[in-house]
Amino acid sequence: MDTGGAMVCLLLWFKQYIQVFRAVERGCVMKKKVPKYEKIKDYVIKGIKARNFTDAVPSENQLAETFGVSRMTARKAIDAIEREGFVERMPGKGTFVKKKQHYTTGFFRVRPFQKWADDLNVSLTTEVQEAQVVDPPANVSKQLETGDQLILIRRLWFFDQKPVRYEIRYLRPDICAGILWEDLKNESIHSILIGKYKLQLTRISQSMEAIALSEETAPIFDVRPGYPAFHIKRTIYSFDDPVTYVEYYMRGEMAFRDTFSPQFDPSDFFNFQRREKTAP
Repeated sequence: MDTGGAMVCLLLWFKQYIQVFRAVERGCVMKKKVPKYEKIKDYVIKGIKARNFTDAVPSENQLAETFGVSRMTARKAIDAIEREGFVERMPGKGTFVKKKQHYTTGFFRVRPFQKWADDLNVSLTTEVQEAQVVDPPANVSKQLETGDQLILIRRLWFFDQKPVRYEIRYLRPDICAGILWEDLKNESIHSILIGKYKLQLTRISQSMEAIALSEETAPIFDVRPGYPAFHIKRTIYSFDDPVTYVEYYMRGEMAFRDTFSPQFDPSDFFNFQRREKTAP
């Protein structure tokens, strides 16, 4: 190659370099997209490892509907999970986790909202407004200490058909993957986590402030902006690991009481006594 040709190649290379550099500056260089079936596969495997799925895993139809993909894509994800040895297919019955393991130790129980309704002698109903996997806001990612997608659940609670509490909850899918297929209209998420998933919920961090409902939140309660309310922010932990972050908006005239009660498995009490006796 002569000097002129080499100079042309060098100029072309430099031009391409400048274009890439400017694209990086503008944030226009796209990351390689992860195939949709891989996202589904990772989600289910995390659920199995966290013992959220201990028997049947969601069907191809359920996964396709939840993740907005074709059944073929969902089947591809299940095939990959099966190849990795996490599940086995049973013709005519479904797809099941190969091994089941549970554990139990102490946890905290939160006073059910149903109890508040009972105290006030009113009928409690729940409307599930949203339940899906999303890219969370930065502040929520920080609370749950993850940069991954999270499960978002929005529910509205009614006392005698009057909206009284609005819930916006995020959960980590590596710990709570199966929650999307639970009866969220009639069951307490906290009870599902400790009762069905056997999670050790050991610590709660909470703040509460009196606020005036904004133009965005007031219509949820069928009131005008400025209506008094309580805004509660709560993070629930399993030891040092955050499991779920939830925000509640509650009507300001609602009188309520919250209780956090430690609960223990009998074996925990026995082990505690044994440690006390053997302690020097």
